[in-house]
Formats: sequence, structure tokens, C-alpha cells
Amino acid sequence: MSVNNYGDIPDDFPTKKHLPLGTNIWGMFKQYGWEWLEYFFKEFGKTIGDLAKIRLTESIFTARDVVSGKIPSEKAEKMLTYCFFPPTMAIRADLQQGTMKLLFGESSDTTFLFLNDFDKDVLFALNTHIEDGYPVDYWHIIAGEEDEFFDRRHMKLGYKFRDIPRKSKNLDKAAERLIDVLKDARNERTPKWKNSAYHIIITWCSAGLNMVMENSNFETIGCMFDGLASKMFYGLKDFWFNFIPVPTFIGSMARMSRKKFLKMFGGLTSESKLYLQPVEKEAHPMIKDIVPECFDYMRKRWIKGIILPWQTLGREIPKLKKVKAEEEFKSQYPNDPEGRLLGEEIGLNFEDSLKGNYLDVSWETKKDSIDSDSIISSGHGRKTKFRK
Repeated sequence: MSVNNYGDIPDDFPTKKHLPLGTNIWGMFKQYGWEWLEYFFKEFGKTIGDLAKIRLTESIFTARDVVSGKIPSEKAEKMLTYCFFPPTMAIRADLQQGTMKLLFGESSDTTFLFLNDFDKDVLFALNTHIEDGYPVDYWHIIAGEEDEFFDRRHMKLGYKFRDIPRKSKNLDKAAERLIDVLKDARNERTPKWKNSAYHIIITWCSAGLNMVMENSNFETIGCMFDGLASKMFYGLKDFWFNFIPVPTFIGSMARMSRKKFLKMFGGLTSESKLYLQPVEKEAHPMIKDIVPECFDYMRKRWIKGIILPWQTLGREIPKLKKVKAEEEFKSQYPNDPEGRLLGEEIGLNFEDSLKGNYLDVSWETKKDSIDSDSIISSGHGRKTKFRK
């Protein structure tokens, strides 16, 4: 089977130079091709809003049980869900509220928005209002379902919400304009929060789906850095995704090296332990129906082995300024694939991996010292089963 390479991507594609940053999205492009990638972004991009809602709902119910004491602290520290914002990153249940408050302060609205790389269409937006680190309200809009909102216009410019990214020169300008519309809607809907802060993440489908498909929490954090640092560190013309306005803490972290960013965020979200991130069971039928290739790709990746945290730290980022057309961007990790951990070495099969698994595996841990006893818990949220 022929392998697709960098030269197969049109030069005017807005994220051409970003795609090699995402090991999953790049791997799927190489395997399935350009036309499939366009289909993937359009169709799965529409339904990713449903997955985000599933994740946020479980995170909220888990947080409620932690705050009320229904889930005791000794269990909360072994239980993971996804962040209230962004919902692509796993976080330990006992760390969720404190981390959200650290990042977004006492009162803030946060909107996570997906943008199609191929046509700059807004596919969905998930909004959460966070008070004291805890979500007290949320809503989402999906293209084709909430056209009234997508047709809402910018008060000064007259642009429709759906058209703002196409009419903006970069993601930052698009974010500023989108926030104007979102704030107007927020102030009409919940005027009591009109003075609250407002943060937005605009992510291209390629970046967002790369994180959704990732099984390592540390690889997801690495992707976060790559998206935020794609201009400053990698010299690209625009961000892979942006954060507007950037919370002070994240802004200072984004100026760190990739290794320091990984270690800092790894500590904040999982106490620097590896979590094999789940794909929620409720989402399996949707994925199998729309893009069955996702599970096929993920199964092949599982057979190849789990990238360990020390390998994530040592990843060599592709050189993106001058790229040959035939470039395939093969292995970028140290001692790869020999250094990877095989699922059978810890008693897990592919189906087990999709449930979520929290491991006593940190930055320095090598595969020779990992076995089934390294699994702290399996599952996620309120369905977590504890092994230790």
C-alpha cells in the first residue's frame, strides 16, 4: 500500500506545516489519504461536540460527588475524568477544581470551538461557566443544528458568527471577534455574569482530533504545547490552536521549554503519572458508524506499544521550515519502538485500553520496571475500579 507524504498536501492548506506535529493525525493521513482526511474532519468534526458533551457531563457529576464527599479523597486521588476546559485533557478528580481556579480565576466563561481546516467552517462550540473552579452552567452549539446562533452577527462588523474565521486574517483576530458575539449572547442569557472573564480556545480539527485520539495523557499535554508554541518555538505563521486571552499562568508556561511545560502540566493534572485516556463507551457506536478507521488505527498503534513518559519528554519535533515533498516524518521518539510498553506486559488488551487506566508510571520509569501491579485504577469518572 502506498504511503501518503507531505507533498500530497496542497500548499495553500492552512495547517499544512502543523499536521506533522500530530503523530495521530499525521499517521492517519499517511495511511488513509487526503480525501479521507477531508471526510474525517467534516463528519467526525460535527459529532465531536457530542463527545465533548459526554465528557463534560461525567466530569461535572464526578466533581459534584467529590465536593459533597460521596467520593472520598482517597478514591478521588485515583480517579480521572476530563478537564472542564479544555475537554481534551485528562485530570485527576481531586485536582480538577483547584487547577481550574488557578487557570481561570473566580468567575469565567470558557468556550472550546472546533474549526474545519479545509474550509474554516465553525463545526461546534462548547461553553462552560466556571465559578470558583467549578462549572455551574454549560451549553453547546453544533453546525446544522443551531443555525440561529451561527447566523448571529457581530454587532460592529456585521459578520455572521459562522463566517468570522473566514473573514479574519489569523486565529487571534478570529478569537477576538468570536468573543464579542459570545459575550453578547452570554450577557443576554445570564446578565448576572456580564462582568466575568471570557476565554476561548479555537482549535483546528487536525489539532483537536489528534488529542481526542491520543491514549497517553502526556502526549496530549505535549500536543497542547505544540499548538500554543507553533509560532514562537516552531516559526509557523499561525497557531495550531490558540487561547485568547491567555490565562497568566498558561502564558508563562508556554514560554518554557517543551519539557518544562510537560512536567508542570503533568504535575497539575495527574501528579506526573501516566494515564491511558479512555474513549467513552457511549461514543463507540458513533465512531464505528462514521469513521471506523479510527479504531483500526488505534488498534495498530496499541499493538506497536505505549509511548512512555520519558519518550514523550525526548520526542524530537519535526523540522518544519524546509520540508521535502517526499517527507514521511517517521519515528521521533528515543529508543522507538523498542522502548515502548506492550499492553500484554501489564495484562491489558486493546479493549481494556479504551476504558482508561491510571498507572504508577512517572517520567523516569522504564518498561522493565512496569507490570500489572503498576495499574492503580481502571476506568474513568464514577465508573473507576480501584486496584490499589
